[in-house]
Amino acid sequence: MNVEIREAKDTEESQIRKLFFECFNKELSYDEWLWKYKKSPWKSASIVALDGENIVAHYGAIKTMFYYKGKTFTVYQPCDVMTHPKYRAKFFSHKGLMVKTAEYFFSNYEMDFAYGFPSERHALLGTKKLNYTPYRHVSVLSKDHKKCNYSRNILYKVSQSWEDIKISEIAKLWDNIKEEQKLTILKKSDYLLWRYKEHPTKQYLPLVVRSRFTKALKALCIYRINDNQLLVSDCLCKEELFLVLLRILESILLEKKLSSLSIWLNPSEETYYKLLKNGYNENKGVPLLFKILNQRLSPEFLFENYRYTMGDYDAG
Repeated sequence: MNVEIREAKDTEESQIRKLFFECFNKELSYDEWLWKYKKSPWKSASIVALDGENIVAHYGAIKTMFYYKGKTFTVYQPCDVMTHPKYRAKFFSHKGLMVKTAEYFFSNYEMDFAYGFPSERHALLGTKKLNYTPYRHVSVLSKDHKKCNYSRNILYKVSQSWEDIKISEIAKLWDNIKEEQKLTILKKSDYLLWRYKEHPTKQYLPLVVRSRFTKALKALCIYRINDNQLLVSDCLCKEELFLVLLRILESILLEKKLSSLSIWLNPSEETYYKLLKNGYNENKGVPLLFKILNQRLSPEFLFENYRYTMGDYDAG
């Protein structure tokens, strides 16, 4: 088998989407492909393996910038990693097709690390074949509607429309909170609007919290509703406002007659234990793992400091 591995061409978009359907039995729409690979603020990678003129494997990755205490890191999140069913057995060989495609990607794109939330099976393969770290599970904190209460804080005014937010306000909010954050995606306005407002297939709702007196933007939360659950995708706020924000979300949950509220939270964060004391239960989530290329970074640093969110997961 003489396979060529290289960067995908724009003209091969339809072949990549066809491969996606053959691998996962669901559509990758043109709009979603465009959003993911052509409109993302830091660009994306798309690597293909061809047997003759046919694309038989693909390795995609969304580029992001992470921030931690004044430092930025170049990071990729692999996505749409797929091999045509007729070629999958070759993955398990020492230098299988997907391994070679992934190695091409990691050899040709500069980054500090890559991360992902794969299935346990693929996490084990990533560790064995591609030198990823052993995986750990993310922590999911959930609260049943029976434990939620209506609350109203007279200090803040709440709205739920993207039209209520100015780009300059998001930038100012991020600047005000970024030094409090642990390791996180750099939450600038172009990223947040691309990631949530412009998503072609999922509907994300903003929770805009302002000072009732100064009208200044104090917090921005992104959530979506799925299977009668309120899923918190992202939060930008000062630490002292985090519980206030969740109480507002609990009120929304009750108003919409939803069953539960869920949020991802790293157990190393102080607010994690506050939520446990406020009626939240912990559940084991999906695996998380890293591939480290900047040797000054350690697995322990990444696992302890990465402030993962549900929004990080469902981008890929």
